[in-house]
Amino acid sequence: MTLAVNRPHLADFNAALLVALVGIPQCLAYAMLSGLPPMYGLVTAAIPGMIAALLGKSSALTVGPTNTTGLVILTALIPWAGQPEALLTAMATLAFLAGLSRLFIVLLKAERLFDFVPEAVMVGFATGAAVIIALMQIDELLGAPFQGVRNVVDEIRLLGDFKWSGLSVASLLLGTSALLAVVLGKKFAPRWPIPLLVLLVSVAWVWFDLSDFSHDWVTLGESTLVSDGWPSFNHQLPSWHMIQTLIVPGFAVAFIGSLELIVTLRNRQEHRLLRHELGSQGCANIVGSFIGAFPASTSLTRSVLLDLGGARTRWAPFMAALLLIPIILYGAAGIRSIPLPVISGLLIATALSMLKPAAIKQMLRVNSQTRILFLVTLISTLVLTFHEAILLGSMLGIVLFLFQTSQTRLVAFVIQADGRLSEPDQSNDSAEPLLIQISGSLYFAAARQLPERLHELVKDARHLVLDLSHAQHCRVAAVQALLAFLEECSLRGVVVEISGASAELNRLTHQMGVRLPWSDKKLTQTLVTSTGLGASD
Repeated sequence: MTLAVNRPHLADFNAALLVALVGIPQCLAYAMLSGLPPMYGLVTAAIPGMIAALLGKSSALTVGPTNTTGLVILTALIPWAGQPEALLTAMATLAFLAGLSRLFIVLLKAERLFDFVPEAVMVGFATGAAVIIALMQIDELLGAPFQGVRNVVDEIRLLGDFKWSGLSVASLLLGTSALLAVVLGKKFAPRWPIPLLVLLVSVAWVWFDLSDFSHDWVTLGESTLVSDGWPSFNHQLPSWHMIQTLIVPGFAVAFIGSLELIVTLRNRQEHRLLRHELGSQGCANIVGSFIGAFPASTSLTRSVLLDLGGARTRWAPFMAALLLIPIILYGAAGIRSIPLPVISGLLIATALSMLKPAAIKQMLRVNSQTRILFLVTLISTLVLTFHEAILLGSMLGIVLFLFQTSQTRLVAFVIQADGRLSEPDQSNDSAEPLLIQISGSLYFAAARQLPERLHELVKDARHLVLDLSHAQHCRVAAVQALLAFLEECSLRGVVVEISGASAELNRLTHQMGVRLPWSDKKLTQTLVTSTGLGASD
């Protein structure tokens, strides 16, 4: 990993300024979404953001707090929510473990792990996260922030008990206006920093006391402690119990954050940079854990803003992170004046942007397995912790994949006197040789079920040819399965020949010291007009 040597362009500075200013409300909101004081969101965007930019290669990747990892962090830190010092230690430990997980993935060259996450799982997770983010903001939107809300179930329960006499119309109007401004701005003025403008207008309204109803708005200064200067960070070592508790969430944060990185790199045709960017973000999280940052990942929205702003070199994400430092040190007065309903409106707008109706329809329509994966991930996201939901969906996807690959394809043909193949039917004579073409992988589960499936096809045949020219990954289990089948055929007086064996399978049988009835017969295929592929032996 090398430092950037390209000279910065004016476009880099313009893109950096846009991302830094628009990112302020996002970073504050995502810190609160993670159950942490808002200033830690700026720290997470500043320090890990600079480290990742220095060590990375892409000019349009910005690193910091994100909405998807925010909910994982929230559920992971719940056990220490009422203990400020322990919470800081847990936050630092989680960031360190998330960074370490990324570095392990790079060290083990295990980035292909992400290829096993089905699209249905990603869509289901994003949909569930969007629903949770939106629901968790309703109390602030109503002007009556709930206390002790740990998950969406608590939010729904408290909303059910809500006394509508406590509704603040001024807060509802402000939050709704912020939401509509962002949604409409994205459609009609996508290049304008609408979230920033909404934020500045609302802060000015509070700061200059422009109307009486603004007194009904609950501000960040009233709900949490915001002060100039670097926020407190951890000075204690974690207990072994804390480390054990946070290992899985730490990996989950790294896993989910890496999915956001992959999406961004694919959009820019830079997937070749995956390992390098994973390593840079791993280092960024480890460094950030020592100076007050919680786990950071690639921000999809702010990365898009970098691209739209015309970023050309890595100086753009570096300067976007650097510009946040003076705001952390001297901008508390402005931050304290931000109304909570504005933050709620911005987060709900973010949740709406995460919903992809076309993708959801595709997941529900294509086939039963995709539909099951999507629904299981969506429901588990709503009722389980985030890291449990994404890991459950991914594991279910892998299980379905393994189940499909274990279903080796068997096709039976009758060998005619002239060597041509025909499909078997009820009138076939048992004396006619039978050919069974075996296609697919022959390892573990696929091999172990092979003898039983072959016997179902053989029936009363007396002469059998097994064609392995389309069989792959023949392992010890495949040899053992073939031996078991041959033994049964020998007892029944069935003559078996095996053709099309790979050199790998020949070597394996030699190493195992076994003999199989090899045959030099080859299956040839001919293209036949209108009827597909014809085969002859």
